[in-house]
Amino acid sequence: MQNINFTDELKSGKNGIIVKLSIYIFKEDNAYISYCPSLDLSGCGNDIKEAKDSMKETLLLYLDYTISKNTLLRDLRKHGWNVRGIKQRKIKAPKFDDLLHNEEFLDILENKEYQKFDTPVEIPV
Repeated sequence: MQNINFTDELKSGKNGIIVKLSIYIFKEDNAYISYCPSLDLSGCGNDIKEAKDSMKETLLLYLDYTISKNTLLRDLRKHGWNVRGIKQRKIKAPKFDDLLHNEEFLDILENKEYQKFDTPVEIPV
């Protein structure tokens, strides 16, 4: 397995908290799959750009839905995030080693040729 620095982080933005998420893109059959292990979300496309765009759309839908249902903090905790409160801006992504229990992510790391991208996303407060 490659030694990878997991760089998910949060910082304050104008309208919320900016989260930098690690996205892994790999080819499966004839499609490119984008995967965010810290949220267990995925997207797909015919090429890398479409897979990135699909992931951005997936992230926006995820945020819209969890914020509207008031379940964002609970869902982040479920995925291993350390969440003390969004208004206090005390949220930490799971550490890389903590994500290795995820069999799908481990399969990507060990068996797929992938590219890693860091994508900033703003979570409204």
